Amino acid sequence: MAVMDFREGGYVFSRHKVKREFQYDQQGWDDAQSDGQADPRHATGVAGDGLQVRLARLTHYVGAVASVGLMVGLLAWGWQLVSRDVSGVPVIRAVQGEARTTPEEPGGQLTSHTGLAVNTVAGGDTATAAQEVAIAPGGTELSEDDVAMGELGATAREPSNSSETPLTFAGDPIVPMSDSEAAAKAAADAERALADQAVAQAAIIDAPASEGPVTSVVTDENGMPAQADAIAEALAQAQAEANPGVLIASTRPAPRPRVTRVASAAPAAAAAATETQAEPVAQPAEKPADTPVVASSASGPVVQVGAFDSSAIAENQWARLSGNNSSLFSGKSPVIQQHDSNGRSFWRLRVAGFGSISEARQFCSALKSSGTDCLALGG
Repeated sequence: MAVMDFREGGYVFSRHKVKREFQYDQQGWDDAQSDGQADPRHATGVAGDGLQVRLARLTHYVGAVASVGLMVGLLAWGWQLVSRDVSGVPVIRAVQGEARTTPEEPGGQLTSHTGLAVNTVAGGDTATAAQEVAIAPGGTELSEDDVAMGELGATAREPSNSSETPLTFAGDPIVPMSDSEAAAKAAADAERALADQAVAQAAIIDAPASEGPVTSVVTDENGMPAQADAIAEALAQAQAEANPGVLIASTRPAPRPRVTRVASAAPAAAAAATETQAEPVAQPAEKPADTPVVASSASGPVVQVGAFDSSAIAENQWARLSGNNSSLFSGKSPVIQQHDSNGRSFWRLRVAGFGSISEARQFCSALKSSGTDCLALGG
């Protein structure tokens, strides 16, 4: 097998390997290389390259050290954030000593001869001429109001700003109402005023009810104007008396005999006023409406709808709520309890008749939806 070796300048056979020696290997080639390395021109280039390499290496070292320091600082800062406790909260030290002190002379220090021109002359300064010269006022004498403390008592006098709203001392309790309730109350007061005006303008006549219109105001036994239900009942009685063959049912049970007077709505001069005894009309007996009995206590869950200054106000509130929510208050009874606190008495209005606290809460939720605040209480 033949092997070509270019280093020896020809073919070299594996069997007959001949080493050839060249003359240029010994003709000062090595010396030339050594001489070239010793040349000062080459020495300058080598020194310059070494300085740049050293600077680059130093820069790398400095960057590495800065990177390591930055990482160590970040780790330390993160550890401080994680392990920070209450001791790291800043504490402000209070100022030593008293914050406020009482002056030795609360009324100020009185200095004699203050502001006089003689002080300016004694000090060596030139005083300016006074623009105005006047005599000092005389001493002020005491008046009748200048008396010792405690002797001047309060005296009654008229207020400087008189109120347009007259004060009332009737003692009527003030009940807070919403806008809708106030509007309803104003409408009721207007209707009552119209009814009172009709009563004042009415003239009593002795004509039978069948001869005149039955549109008059009826009074009770005491001569006071009756309410709407009494008026309707009186009208029904007058119609039944005018038509004996017709039986008219009344919304209320048959009342006891009483004196009734029929007045005409149109004012007319009456010769004489007579009173007629009205006989009770035969009407079908009806079961009277169930009137809730006001109790002082109740067992079982209750719903409190308010606290009032008197029992009468609580009863009126019960009548209003039960009238506005008749289906909701069906089967429920009021409980009015008196309670004293801090020398004041008030009456709590509660609704009883619940089988469980959940039923009371459902009732309270339905009552709140209608605009009335309440509170469900367990028994």
